[in-house]
Amino acid sequence: MRFCSHCGKEMPASGKFCPFCGKENAPLPAPVEVPPEGPELVRDFSGEEVSDSAYKLLEPGKDFRGYRIVRMLNKDPEGIKYIGEKDGKEYVIKLFFRYKFSNLDTLINLQARLKRLNSLDTVHTARVVEVNQNHDPAYMASEYVHGVSLANLKAGNQARITEEFVRKVAVQLVQTAKAVRQQGLTLNNLTLSGIMVQPDDVITVLSSGVTYGDVEEREEIFNLGVMLAQLLSKNVLYKTIYNSERLREQKFAFIPGTSLKLNKILADCLHRNILQRHTSLEALQKDLEGLPPLDQEEIYVRQGPEIVLDKLPETAPIQPKAAIEWRFYALIGAIVALLVFFFTFALPRILKSGGSQVRTEVAKSALDDTTAVPADIRPSRELRNNGTGKAQTTASRTDPRKTGLPPDRTTGTAPKAPARAYSPIPSNFVYVPDGSFGFNRLKDNPNDNVFQDGFYMSKYELTQADWNKYMMPADVSTVGDRLPVDNVSWINAIRYCNARSEKEGLDPAYQIIGSSVRCNFNANGYRLPTEAEWEMAAKAGGLYAYSGSDVLGDVAWYRDNSGGRIRTGGGKQPNARGLYDMSGNVSEWCWDWYNSNYPTTLNTFINPTGPDSGSQRVIRGGSVRNGEGTNLGILYREKGDPSRGYNLVGFRLVRKK
Repeated sequence: MRFCSHCGKEMPASGKFCPFCGKENAPLPAPVEVPPEGPELVRDFSGEEVSDSAYKLLEPGKDFRGYRIVRMLNKDPEGIKYIGEKDGKEYVIKLFFRYKFSNLDTLINLQARLKRLNSLDTVHTARVVEVNQNHDPAYMASEYVHGVSLANLKAGNQARITEEFVRKVAVQLVQTAKAVRQQGLTLNNLTLSGIMVQPDDVITVLSSGVTYGDVEEREEIFNLGVMLAQLLSKNVLYKTIYNSERLREQKFAFIPGTSLKLNKILADCLHRNILQRHTSLEALQKDLEGLPPLDQEEIYVRQGPEIVLDKLPETAPIQPKAAIEWRFYALIGAIVALLVFFFTFALPRILKSGGSQVRTEVAKSALDDTTAVPADIRPSRELRNNGTGKAQTTASRTDPRKTGLPPDRTTGTAPKAPARAYSPIPSNFVYVPDGSFGFNRLKDNPNDNVFQDGFYMSKYELTQADWNKYMMPADVSTVGDRLPVDNVSWINAIRYCNARSEKEGLDPAYQIIGSSVRCNFNANGYRLPTEAEWEMAAKAGGLYAYSGSDVLGDVAWYRDNSGGRIRTGGGKQPNARGLYDMSGNVSEWCWDWYNSNYPTTLNTFINPTGPDSGSQRVIRGGSVRNGEGTNLGILYREKGDPSRGYNLVGFRLVRKK
């Protein structure tokens, strides 16, 4: 097998161009003849050969930089891992894909992580013995940890995972998290599969579970709480019930069979409001070490039936649906009974021979009272005798049936139905006029290829105050009413749009049926922008690298000028349409499904709305996490699971009219 040196994906052995990213890879070198006798040839990974052949799988027994390859371990997004042997000890050798070093942001983060891993020396982490970033390919060697991962232990030996065992693991995890944070690293992305446990209950965190990043300490506490809750739960759906995204929106449910005090500690770790969690790892460790012995503890017992759902929803709706009451079924039954009566008794009687006479008499009787004459069966002007022998001309009355309102008793006409009160366009929205533009094109190809109708777009990213008017407060990265809301899922952004539209008397743009969402783009309610609308608004008729300027600091909050924290909207210069923070601050959800080949594959050039299907939704604009470069560029596209919220990902609104 071969792997692309740019994107890391598997490619045909004889291919020159990667079918996924399209990048050219150097051809494989001619096979080297190994003499039948004498020392085994050691392959050198220097020179032109490494541009692709370095990612050809290494065979067992081969030598790599002094390590004898035992076997391939696995492949992850960063590279390929092998078990190697040196001086009688086993090590994990990771060969990094070249694409990890092609982007400046990725390169800086990876280099910082490797440097800190190399100096990390704790009891509960796998020791990194060698890091070589100058070699091609770059590689890292760490001690191979024997044992079983907590994920496998949970799946295959549940009896061993007692509360006493989990308490030991919890203290070790907190100690490790403290040591890791001192090196500028984090365990925020650690999962049970990245923790190995020995027969004596001593754990070791694998280097792949240690990442680089400035993460709020209470976020790290939350992740530790998720893993401990999953370990303690005996429910077969523990991964769903104690999923991090679900716990950010629903209150933590105490775990049956676990002591009350440990449940309370977990509840503090997993509080939906970050400000209500444990303030530090030090405080959490103190609470864990201060737990009384199990034989002195009160064990929590669930009141009522245990959760036995086959499948829980990926995200809980913020606004629960109203239950269908018995009155609804009673109404349906009454309608059915009336229909049965009509077709059984009334209709046959009308169709009898005398039925025409009955109808004539009814019509004649009705003509005696002009208020009962339907407008659609009498002339627009009729002659009536007013008792004086003179003909009187009267204008036809308004048909009450067309207004759905009872007729006025004095005039015989139905009053006009009151006009529906629509909310005007808010003052903080600007109009983006229709026109054509080069979708996914910039200075290298400025030619227009798409036409987009005009629309209104909010000047600023949606604030937390606006979000909290209609939805439950989100677990935002930084709390502040005037700050943009973030860490909200795409589907909850859709729910917000509908809730606000209904409140303001507008026609909701979205129809939500289960996990399916349909959009009526002609509705006047609030919605997310399509990707084409977002890009057209961000460009604002220009061809700048960023929204409004080629100088990033003039128009965007980003890593180098924000300290990594989101800011109040409007603090930088707007683009030519008056829109702020289209680049930087928080990234923004769009309506479209994500496809890496889009929009080069689009087949609709007027008001495109993205691919017909997919599993990820588009995110645009970049955030304060990103440094100057590609990720903040006006054409850069990201993707995200629509059922998940992400730190520093928010949205802004559009309206058709």
